[in-house]
Amino acid sequence: MAKRRSAAQSYAPALNKRLKGAVKTVSSKSASKKSKRKSTLIIVLIIFVAVALYLYDKGIIFPQKSAFVPDGSAYVHFIDVGQGDCSLLIADDGSTMLIDCGEAEYSADVLSYLDSLGITRLDYVMATHPHSDHMGGMADIISSDIEIGIFIMPRVADEYIPTTRVYERLLDAIAENGYSIHAARTETLDFGSGKLEIITSDYSGDNMNNYSPVLRFVFGDTAFLFSGDAESTVEKSILSEGYDLHADVYKAAHHGSSTSSCAEWLSAIDPDYCVIECGAGNSYGHPHGETVALFRQYTDVILRTDLDGDIVFSTDGSEIEYSCEKQEMIR
Repeated sequence: MAKRRSAAQSYAPALNKRLKGAVKTVSSKSASKKSKRKSTLIIVLIIFVAVALYLYDKGIIFPQKSAFVPDGSAYVHFIDVGQGDCSLLIADDGSTMLIDCGEAEYSADVLSYLDSLGITRLDYVMATHPHSDHMGGMADIISSDIEIGIFIMPRVADEYIPTTRVYERLLDAIAENGYSIHAARTETLDFGSGKLEIITSDYSGDNMNNYSPVLRFVFGDTAFLFSGDAESTVEKSILSEGYDLHADVYKAAHHGSSTSSCAEWLSAIDPDYCVIECGAGNSYGHPHGETVALFRQYTDVILRTDLDGDIVFSTDGSEIEYSCEKQEMIR
């Protein structure tokens, strides 16, 4: 005899089916809401990241600071660019200045050097004078991703303006990238906790070397002096004006040529260190023996990029240390 099913038993399968359908509907609506919230969060996150990256790029938040610059210290790099000049100054707050850059063939090396230090902006760039061993690669620097604040270059008398392809290429790069030229003049600029003292002469002639301005970077009780390729005529003219030229570190003018760094000039600087930027076996015979002999009257520490490679000085405003690419740190 077959068992009879109660009404409840008969209804149970249908009820279970309805309940399952209801649960499925509720689950579907819940998943839909979660999906919408997730999409909204992703969109908000993308907008936040985009805004943060923009503000970071502009230096508004988390200002970019050059690597290897501890608080209270400044660095001066003499970059080996063969028979040419290239110096990089980094202040204690990360401010940067590039002085010259060597021939065009070295521009990639200079950009790589800057990149290795995390430098994306040069607050000041100075081309000391229109010779290719000092500004041959400057057009490439200007046209790179590096942001430039102020570009400084001496004003050459109209009748002596160079017509070389290298110089014209530099002027084209300046115009194409929307920069302007800040004519070198005697002035003092803030640079981190230090200052940049620029000294110019009233030279006018066809010797491009003598348009080089003198730059004295003063940081605390220490100082570094750069004078491009300025020759003795300009040195004596500046000396007659009575400027304070004393410096602990002197970047030898004109690659250690006998046409520069006269005895009176060196006496006023009274350097503890001399740095000569020159290329190995160069055809000019730089540095000249008589000039090196003058340097030795002031210091036994004469450093050369052809022998020592890249040279880096650091200072806390009172003590100076240096290291060379081909030597260990020396105090």
